[in-house]
Amino acid sequence: MNICRHLTYTRSLSPGKAVFFYQTTESDFVPLQLETNKIRAPKSGSTEAYDRNGHPKELSPHALAYSNPQCIQACYVPPNVTSVHCRFSLRVEANSLEPDTCEDLKVRRYLSMLSSLYAQKRGYKELAKRYCRNLLMGTWLWRNKHTLGTTIEVVTSNGSHYEVSDTRLLSWSGEWSEQDSQTLTELASEMEEALINDDKYWLIDVHAILKTGFCQEIHPSQKFIEHGEGEASKQYATTFCGNGEETVCFHAEKVGAALQLIDDWWSEDAYKPLRAHEYGADRNYLLARRYPAIANDFYTLIKYIAVYIRSLRKVSSPEQIHPNIHYVMSILCKGGLYQRGRGNG
Repeated sequence: MNICRHLTYTRSLSPGKAVFFYQTTESDFVPLQLETNKIRAPKSGSTEAYDRNGHPKELSPHALAYSNPQCIQACYVPPNVTSVHCRFSLRVEANSLEPDTCEDLKVRRYLSMLSSLYAQKRGYKELAKRYCRNLLMGTWLWRNKHTLGTTIEVVTSNGSHYEVSDTRLLSWSGEWSEQDSQTLTELASEMEEALINDDKYWLIDVHAILKTGFCQEIHPSQKFIEHGEGEASKQYATTFCGNGEETVCFHAEKVGAALQLIDDWWSEDAYKPLRAHEYGADRNYLLARRYPAIANDFYTLIKYIAVYIRSLRKVSSPEQIHPNIHYVMSILCKGGLYQRGRGNG
């Protein structure tokens, strides 16, 4: 099946901002605020002493000892606070069941048939379990995962309440305790239902309680800005509270990126899950793990929809579903624009 000129999917997972705060005896919500510091940073870049060809510049030893004054933002836990809270909401919808936009009726029919069979064969169970694993592990906390212990609580729109007491005991491929495994199974079951039921949505509230060290540094989302004179060169994301105060946060996109870290199908020897992405971008290595030359990228695999449909019809258990099918469906759940460019015929 060739991809059509106009093909889009709406994302199935829609997180909100993850907001940081702390609690006191007087208030359940105190904004975690930024501080702006002016520092004298020593010159350390190669361009300070070498030209573009790698040749040393004519400099005196004193020139490299001078400091570069910088203005940066930072965020630390207040001295009298031992726990920091981070909370966000997540809405899950069954948007991968069919394209949002697709002008080719044949392509639409094939894609809808694929998702229908995938649901029947319990393929969404695997995706839901992976999303929920990242959720309960606190992957979405990024650099803030390293604490003295983090508890994560999840309340669902179905009225359920789930909790893991210490995320340090959880890992992507390691063994989970019986209690935490049961929590994962039950939470993933609710999410699976939301991914295949298009007449309702599922909303959850996720609340992490981070036991922190004394004045521990917190790492919110960083802004990408063109700063002017006198502005901080490094700035963090904030959001306004109801009383007009600001508190630091993660952008919704950063939370979503963490939940999407589920692709360990990119190789039989995959040593880590990548974010679900059309070309398997590995940011640590600045490398695409999925690309046309090895025929495992999304745009290559999407051509085999008819093959996947025949394969799913023969499946008798979720474990028999081919990894490429899981990967393709994870990209459709992620949502995006998948159409051909105008110059592609």
